[in-house]
Amino acid sequence: MFLKLRPLFYSLLFLFGLEFIVYIHSNTNLILIVLLVLLLISLREGKAIGGKWKFSILPIFFTLSSVSLLYLIALGYEQQIFILLATGMNYLALFGAYRLGKYEKDQTAKGMNMAATSATIFFTYASAYGLYLNFLVPLYALMLAYLLITLLVSYQYFSIIKSDEKKTVWIYSFLLGLSMAEMAWVINYWPFGYLTTGVIALILYYMLWSIVQGYFLNILSQKRAIANVLFFSFLILLVLLTSKWIPVI
Repeated sequence: MFLKLRPLFYSLLFLFGLEFIVYIHSNTNLILIVLLVLLLISLREGKAIGGKWKFSILPIFFTLSSVSLLYLIALGYEQQIFILLATGMNYLALFGAYRLGKYEKDQTAKGMNMAATSATIFFTYASAYGLYLNFLVPLYALMLAYLLITLLVSYQYFSIIKSDEKKTVWIYSFLLGLSMAEMAWVINYWPFGYLTTGVIALILYYMLWSIVQGYFLNILSQKRAIANVLFFSFLILLVLLTSKWIPVI
């Protein structure tokens, strides 16, 4: 069954929160209050629904990045489409946490968690870069944002598939975070807008993530790693060839 009352209820609160932010878009102070309330709900309910504090990581970063990305969307109908999609993904994150809290080897729930992880990573990378382009945000802050989101979100996922080696999970998650912080420095010099940059950063992350996951699951091989690098490099090339080479601010 893919409907649970508690995850659904708090996803609806998430939806109403985003809609209220759109309604009061000119009142910065009130927006910050709404964001704080949504973050507190995410912190509490992630743990309550999943049974462990690590399940609060995705809802917190997903909420923060959703509000940030919503701020960068100008057209009303695009905002509504984004809110609906974000609400669906928020429910998927909470429902996945609920099922993983019951049984951490639930493969369907792991798939939900991975989908929510990808969405959170993309939203955060794109919104952080969008804010960096639009405001006087120093480059080190962008790199730090990429480092922290990658570290914590990666730890949340890898700790599910490798729960008996938390120290190793922290180490590899930190290495992923450092790699993506370096990527943030590199893409800072690329002439692209925040959405294109978010997609490229997500592909780069997923390429590294797949190698680490393969190692944890004991399915990593040289042939598999090379195939992944070639495939994801092709995807990045495709994005670069089909994107405007002028920053969209």
